[in-house]
Amino acid sequence: MRIEFRSGVALAMAGALVLCSCGGTSSTSTSPTSANTITVNIVGSAGNQAFKPNPIPAPAGSNVVFKNNNTAVHHIVLDDGSADLGDLAPGATSNSFTVKNNNPLLFHCKNHSSMVGSVNGQTAPEPPPCPDPYGYGC
Repeated sequence: MRIEFRSGVALAMAGALVLCSCGGTSSTSTSPTSANTITVNIVGSAGNQAFKPNPIPAPAGSNVVFKNNNTAVHHIVLDDGSADLGDLAPGATSNSFTVKNNNPLLFHCKNHSSMVGSVNGQTAPEPPPCPDPYGYGC
């Protein structure tokens, strides 16, 4: 009977170690959940209407994240070089960037050159001319 008790204690301890090791490290969140976070939805793969809203009204101090509601992978960067949000798979939400002031700030998708947008601009920027006569990648 004593051997069974020790076996039970050993199993309980092993189970506790497994549970502790599983919960020891958590994955990092890709977006904050604070009240001053603005989510921009990616709804297409071409043009300045691929972002909703566009332009993005975001007062200084706001955090902005992009949610990819499209079927393509996107790669959002700020034109001033202050943030590269990396590849954004369908269904994913980007890391955030913080709006530093109320001046207009342009951004674009590196994978689709016609996908352009603005934070705090008066209107959505016009896409650049597409160099591909068939429109692929623009």
